[in-house]
Amino acid sequence: MTTRTATVRTVRTSAGPGLPTAGSVLGYRHRPGSLGTYGYQVDSLDGRPIAGLLLGFPVLGNRHATHTADLHERLTARAHPLPDGLAAAAVWHGTVDLPGRTGAHAVLAPDPYAEGYLTLHAALASGLLGAEPMRTRFELGYALAGAAGDLAGLGAVHGGLDSSTFLVRTADRSVRITEVESATLTPDAGRLPLAVGAAAGYLAPELYDGVGEHPEAATAAADRWSLAVALHEVLTGHHPYHFLPDLSPGVIGSYLRSRTWPEHHLTGSAAFALRYSAVLRALPDEVLDLFARAFQQGWQDGAARPTADAWRHTLGRWIGEPVVDDLRIDRGYVLSGESVLVSWRTRFAHRILLDGRDAGPANGSVAVPIDRPRPVTLHAVGPFGVVEARTARIEVLRVPTLGTVHVRFPLSLQPGAGRPGDRTYRPPVPPSARPAPAIPLHKRPDLPDPVSARLPRDAPRSTGSPPPRFPSSRRTTERRNP
Repeated sequence: MTTRTATVRTVRTSAGPGLPTAGSVLGYRHRPGSLGTYGYQVDSLDGRPIAGLLLGFPVLGNRHATHTADLHERLTARAHPLPDGLAAAAVWHGTVDLPGRTGAHAVLAPDPYAEGYLTLHAALASGLLGAEPMRTRFELGYALAGAAGDLAGLGAVHGGLDSSTFLVRTADRSVRITEVESATLTPDAGRLPLAVGAAAGYLAPELYDGVGEHPEAATAAADRWSLAVALHEVLTGHHPYHFLPDLSPGVIGSYLRSRTWPEHHLTGSAAFALRYSAVLRALPDEVLDLFARAFQQGWQDGAARPTADAWRHTLGRWIGEPVVDDLRIDRGYVLSGESVLVSWRTRFAHRILLDGRDAGPANGSVAVPIDRPRPVTLHAVGPFGVVEARTARIEVLRVPTLGTVHVRFPLSLQPGAGRPGDRTYRPPVPPSARPAPAIPLHKRPDLPDPVSARLPRDAPRSTGSPPPRFPSSRRTTERRNP
């Protein structure tokens, strides 16, 4: 690469030692693949090699100088070290003389791409983020919100947050914001930043004109829209309105009048729509609620768009593997078909399955029917995985069933109407038709004398004498001779 030179004419603001002064000579060369303002790398200062500085020629000129001076004044007054998210802020602004051009505004900033940082655009386009586990993407989203929060904490409006000004490093989930010098720290009618150079996909609808160069002044609400788009791309790999031809207010309004975000409206891309829906289902409801606030209500109402602190708080609550803190049942014995009350308490889980069925939120209770001895299995589903837990074994008590009884009406319960071993009630048998019970000989009682039984009560009875003998019943005829 050919090295070029630039002579410093004036210094507008400088925020550190060893930076150019009036009359200094900068040696610089083009930086391939650069995005945004900084397209050159500084190689030398007054003939001495220097590393770690980028050179840019801002379009906004003197307006840029005002913003940079405001930023330096605010950062100098800070009692704490510069936040990591602002590590790429400009450290110097002045005018330089170039061959054939004098008095050009120039800005110097630490090389934001050093130490393994990539633009968010490069990380997405290369598939690097798509190959990372969900936890890494959540942690990067947390860092994105933190970097934007650092800027908002200064009272600044960036106006150009997009995939080229967000830099990410997946190794330790760090994020930087470049071109911070364009931020306005004391916004008023004449000093609001312009949304210049921001990718159209990251611009709030009120700033969109289909080109990317905008005369409208950016606001903090526009920065919040850009942050929500960046977070959606990091967590899902898709732009929140990837199915729309553009992001003009008319197109978004037409979509939202007939559908609710994120319903996919490309019926011809059913498979793609299903994949996108599956990605969204893996996110906790709290995160989806923030996205809905930004892209459903926030497309017209800037106040509805979540702040960087709201994103940071919500994402931070979900960074962790699912944990089942408590799982209990109200009893260990039931009758077949009865239910037990299963209660649970979990962390980092947004979906609970009991015996494979949806059971409710991360903390709750539900009645589970038990028809056989077994434990109840709980699966806690979180953004970063699934854990399983089981209750103690629940025993089922068996009660013996009685035999079936056939009842005939009218029912008459009388002794002797049934037979041994017979479970069926029968009509009673009349006494005259009952067979006489057989009596063993040795148990037969002594019968009374039949003759004595026929004698009158006052007739003398023999005692010990043999019973009288009666003539034969056969009749004989006697003849007597005179």
